[in-house]
Amino acid sequence: MGKYAAPTVTCAHRRMTPWLLAAAMAVNVASSGCGGDSTIVPPTTPTPIAPTVTAVSPNSGANLGGTDVTITGTNFAAGATVTVGGVAATNVRVTSTTSLSAVTGAHAPGASDIVVTVNGMSAALAGAFTYVTVPANARPVITAMTAQGTRTNEPANFADINEEIVVTATVTDAETPVNQLTYEWSADVGNITSSTGATARWRAPVTIGAPVTAAITLKVTEVVATVSGVLEHTAITQSTIGTSTVSVHNSTKEIGDYSKQFLLDFSDSSLAAEYVVRDFWGGCSGAADELAEVQANRRNYYIRSSKIGDPTNVSVGFKGLCILPNGYASRSGDGCAVVQCEWHDTYKPTGEMGTTIGPDYLTAVYRNNRWWLCNSDFPAGTRTNPTLPAFIR
Repeated sequence: MGKYAAPTVTCAHRRMTPWLLAAAMAVNVASSGCGGDSTIVPPTTPTPIAPTVTAVSPNSGANLGGTDVTITGTNFAAGATVTVGGVAATNVRVTSTTSLSAVTGAHAPGASDIVVTVNGMSAALAGAFTYVTVPANARPVITAMTAQGTRTNEPANFADINEEIVVTATVTDAETPVNQLTYEWSADVGNITSSTGATARWRAPVTIGAPVTAAITLKVTEVVATVSGVLEHTAITQSTIGTSTVSVHNSTKEIGDYSKQFLLDFSDSSLAAEYVVRDFWGGCSGAADELAEVQANRRNYYIRSSKIGDPTNVSVGFKGLCILPNGYASRSGDGCAVVQCEWHDTYKPTGEMGTTIGPDYLTAVYRNNRWWLCNSDFPAGTRTNPTLPAFIR
């Protein structure tokens, strides 16, 4: 066979091998007809457009600064800066191409220009904002906030799912009667259902996946001066913010879950006794009792298998009583649960096998913003081999 010759492409006395043609196409060569000059088209960059400023609201504020203003105009963009009377504003927030907000700095009294700068280009609105001398005036003071449910002995700053509680603030002001202050309530979890001055009603969420902390916030505002302008009357105000936190629970589920998990852990003879009782409150006498009982069971028995039912009769009653059967004294607590149990065990010293069946009665308490177990009693169970040492008390 003869030597291979690469084909060529000819155009107006130009000869381009395929690899040259491909290279030309790769760099986006544009040809104006066969034989025309090749030109690389550069990317285009949009030309920045200067902003405009048309209005500011409010158009006056305290000479000490701190007035939150909204500025309208055009061609606003992220990174915009604002000056009022030559003083840089803070907390500039661009909400759209036609609106932004900012907080004024301190300045001498008088009319001042608003200047907005975007991408190095500025626009001004002359004399648009007037600084006003504000008389010495202390801000309102929120001395206390309480969040309290209506159930008997319910702890403060606690709520169950879908529970409505009352939040009350104690407010003082040196110059303005408290009934002339403005009160604004809000919450990051749940809803403010109603409010009257320093008191509000708040409802917890209907469902939660786990305990959550809700922040209920009160903003108290005082008018310290009013400025009369050509088009509007502007109130110069100052505010104080207070927050109360509420621990939100699904108490019946949490008590039931802790109760069942304790019995599941007890049923696993490989788990240390100290781990099994980890959810018992140390201030309850039952915590030490249960540790001793689990330790005794571990020494004498090996649990081969078990059946632990779902909790029943779960209830919440702060500083109430959990009723036990068969003449046993009632247990005091904040919550109660009953769990049906069945254990198949081996007595370690002799190898004898037995079965224990019956309901376990558990008591819970609410401490440090969570639920804890307090006591566990097994007063109504049956044992297939009662001659052996007690399986559990």
